[in-house]
Amino acid sequence: MDLHSPTSPIMSESQDSTELQPSKTVVFDEEDFSEQPTSEPDPKSRPWVRRGTTLHTVESRVFHRAYIIRRPRTLQFYHPEISGSTTPLEKQLSREPTSMNREPSNISNESSTDSQKEERSTGDPIKQYERVDLFIDLIWVGIIANLSASFGEQAFGENTGLTIGEATGEFVLLFIPIWRMWDYLREYIGNFYKDDLTDRNFIVWILILSVLYGVNAPFAFSPVDEGNSLKLLIAIYLVARASFLGAQLIQAMFIPFLRRQFLFQLVSTVVTGGLWIAAIYIQYPSKFALLILANALEQPLAMLHASPVGDKLLSGGWKRTVNVDRYVERHEGFFIIILGEGVFRLIEGSPSGMGINSHTGTVLTALLLYYILHWIYFNGDQSKSFVHAVRRTWWKPFLWKFLHIIMFGALLILAASVLFIVKSNKISTAIGEDGTDPEVAIERSTHYAVWSASATLALTVFCMTCVALLNRALDKPHTLVVSSRWIRLAPRVPAIVLIMCLPLMHLTGSAWCGLATIIVYVVFLWESFAGLEKDWRWFEPKDEEE
Repeated sequence: MDLHSPTSPIMSESQDSTELQPSKTVVFDEEDFSEQPTSEPDPKSRPWVRRGTTLHTVESRVFHRAYIIRRPRTLQFYHPEISGSTTPLEKQLSREPTSMNREPSNISNESSTDSQKEERSTGDPIKQYERVDLFIDLIWVGIIANLSASFGEQAFGENTGLTIGEATGEFVLLFIPIWRMWDYLREYIGNFYKDDLTDRNFIVWILILSVLYGVNAPFAFSPVDEGNSLKLLIAIYLVARASFLGAQLIQAMFIPFLRRQFLFQLVSTVVTGGLWIAAIYIQYPSKFALLILANALEQPLAMLHASPVGDKLLSGGWKRTVNVDRYVERHEGFFIIILGEGVFRLIEGSPSGMGINSHTGTVLTALLLYYILHWIYFNGDQSKSFVHAVRRTWWKPFLWKFLHIIMFGALLILAASVLFIVKSNKISTAIGEDGTDPEVAIERSTHYAVWSASATLALTVFCMTCVALLNRALDKPHTLVVSSRWIRLAPRVPAIVLIMCLPLMHLTGSAWCGLATIIVYVVFLWESFAGLEKDWRWFEPKDEEE
């Protein structure tokens, strides 16, 4: 019998009692929850909302908006004698109640016709990190797509006046600063983010500078504007560096143990900033030398800052740690962005043309290639138990990060090269003798695109292999089908060699794409089998429980 139907006896009694007594609205009183766990449904309310509720059905998210500007604080610093190895962020998370056991102390007692109460909040640090990081990544999707498209036009376009080597060099000089701006923003949010008005405005300011950089990056080395775009990019980058330095100064004013570290950042920024400023006024080719030196010098300084030497710059015995989970997730998320940019380029503008044709097959093959690279990266060395490289000796996290930077740049160049291969998939890569013939120029560009794709794909697989090997495997013998991870990863070595040899076969673009995908797919199949548990089966039994 339907208890909610008009003919139900229980429903009739409820209606009679309603007529005799004045109607009452629901009030969330903590004392009433234990005495009256349930109540009759309200016939006047919507059928999917009940008047009565219990304590565990009310969600109350933490809301910390009592101050417009909050005092600076550190999230990833700790003092062994004061708090042990626990950081302020970890303390905050340990005090954070779940939605199931949180007391609804801030629920209004005013009358309401709604029985399900929720409070919108951004007080949860992890949730807020995720939301801010997602928006930041959306900005960088457009920036790196613009950089990749610009490289493709300069390296494989007609009458650009640049060799593929020169185009690659310009791409690297443009990519490293914008990557570093992303990394500075990630580090600032992880160390000092307090989610107040100043922080939100600061993040918007950095995003504005980043967008200006990404919009003007394709014109940096264009001879048309006589180097004005490059000067603008250097100025934008220096303003961003100064902005981060100013934010660190504010932190050091309120937090004394950060002051020596701030002085180190100030000196290093002045030194590298002098090289950037000098590059504005010096002519080519000395300009390139200064840009390369400035980019190359900032990385060792960042390494020194993240090393144990950086902890010695903290006064009073304070130490810095890393939120490993977020650190790894941010880099893995950037990998997805880079890989997604390659997939997006295969769809944007319909490079395969109308209908189903040979170009369509090349697009689908390239899509499979990206998909396999995705799994090879995230599968690592297939170990079930391991210590992540970021948790190991201080130089291993730096090497892990450096390999990711190389891999990200290689994937962006790979995306531009594969896109050109898709558009000219039937053109032979054998270069003719007459260099002035337009068809020969296209063949030459296709030849360069195949070489570029092979080199960057091989470099990507190599970086993925090194990243996987930086972890420390803890599996006991005979845990997996192949116990040694060196044997599990061994097929990647001949795969890299074969990929590099593909351009020597003078293949068409579609043939190269097909063979390259087959090579990495064989590697993927082997590693998937070698990483199975020792007692693996073909099919999971129906009633088997995990």
